[in-house]
Amino acid sequence: MQIGTDHISSMQHRILDRVRNRTNILRELIDGLRTLTNDNDILTGKEDVHPEWMSIFEANRDRIQNSLPSLAFESFRTFFEGLIPLDQSLKEIDPKSITLSFLLGAGASKPEPSNIPTVKELLPQLLERARRLDRDDVTKLADFCEMRKIDNIEDLLTAAQLATFCSRNPIVLQLINYLLYGGQSDEPYDIPSFVRSWGSETIESTRSRRSRDPVADLSSVAFLQDTLQVLFGLLSSTMLPATPNPAHEAIMKYVREQSNSSIVTTNYDCCMDLALGNVGKDLEYGIEFKNATHDTSPGNQCTRLIKLHGSLNWFYCETCQDIQLVDIREMVNNFLDDKALYPVIGICKGCGGQRRGLLVPPLAMKFDLAPPLTPLVGNAKATFDTADLIVVIGFSFADADIYISRMLIKSMQTKAGQKLLIMDPDERIVAKVRRKFKASIPNFDEGRIIRATGNCAEILPRFLEGQYFKTTEPLVSSRVLSDDDNANGQQQQE
Repeated sequence: MQIGTDHISSMQHRILDRVRNRTNILRELIDGLRTLTNDNDILTGKEDVHPEWMSIFEANRDRIQNSLPSLAFESFRTFFEGLIPLDQSLKEIDPKSITLSFLLGAGASKPEPSNIPTVKELLPQLLERARRLDRDDVTKLADFCEMRKIDNIEDLLTAAQLATFCSRNPIVLQLINYLLYGGQSDEPYDIPSFVRSWGSETIESTRSRRSRDPVADLSSVAFLQDTLQVLFGLLSSTMLPATPNPAHEAIMKYVREQSNSSIVTTNYDCCMDLALGNVGKDLEYGIEFKNATHDTSPGNQCTRLIKLHGSLNWFYCETCQDIQLVDIREMVNNFLDDKALYPVIGICKGCGGQRRGLLVPPLAMKFDLAPPLTPLVGNAKATFDTADLIVVIGFSFADADIYISRMLIKSMQTKAGQKLLIMDPDERIVAKVRRKFKASIPNFDEGRIIRATGNCAEILPRFLEGQYFKTTEPLVSSRVLSDDDNANGQQQQE
């Protein structure tokens, strides 16, 4: 949906004229708004919403609210809020006089020139790489996901992790089958419904293998899960060439001037790292590395970058539990010059064990896979607790990251004046968060969650530079025209 006058139907003009001339008749006004807000062409963006509708609604807001059930009025309010990407309360925030904390999700690295896919876009790439392995089990898995329209990488990797756990704990598997299917089968290893869809031949083959040698069947589950982890590591290597976008650069400039600010991110990419500068001098991760130390000299002020789910340039040995830090610039240059591949799996020099990238795949049971990252949760909580405003950029508040939502809820409950600014192209995120926080915090004021719908690479630099603070201009879409332009546009349509 958008405000404008370029694409307005003759029907919308007729309704607007009727309402404009008869605003004193409440029934005419409500009927006009109902027609407007349910028009499919408007809801899908094919047709613009004339700017005058905003004025009509605001001028009659109290009358409409007093005459309609709360749900009906809420639908009107949500519609018009969706037309204005920035809450007007942004004018009241001076970013340079308060303490900010930043929370970056995948959407922060989506704008050019970073161009990193979001979590929702990763699964098709993973399945494409899986087919290149030319392995029958992986190909069947890819076919199954496409046939069932499974498009969330989080669901796939979580299922693989659960399957591995159950394969090692047959009693747990029996209990799960009982809880899901009510003990409908007497078999100790019942066949789940998604396996049944593969056909009777597959089922009989599976039963046969279980009766002969269940260990071989269970080990294949673990091998598949391990394969998916390797594929995810390879997929992460596509993030290596990414460079910082204007949102990363704006945060870097801000935190250099405001040393009490911190950055929390769920991203593996190193765009924010590259923007901040050198590890140990300009930024610190809050994690202990075997091969790196921080500059502790007097006067040195490092920006804290808390990467909750790991980083492309962190590597972990599960045997000796050492964490290694690799210079990201050197790694990127070697990768681009084809001097060195991205080391998905390597050998630990100290103990000879496997050394993998310290990355937590997007799945529900994250920290089971990366215990060294657990202390970072405490660091993130402390960062949120000290902030006056938490700026959330491109973070979807997915169920798999509910631990972050709970940290934010607890922080806002404890600090009554704290606010949350959410920057995301999806206007539905704010409504979702407001509902969640209102249900969790007694007497919660929804106005504490501020909406900035749009491209973070455009909005964030302006906000951090203070361009919105005390501006006399309305914070509306760039498509909203002046009164003269509106009049000209209407004449052209007529």
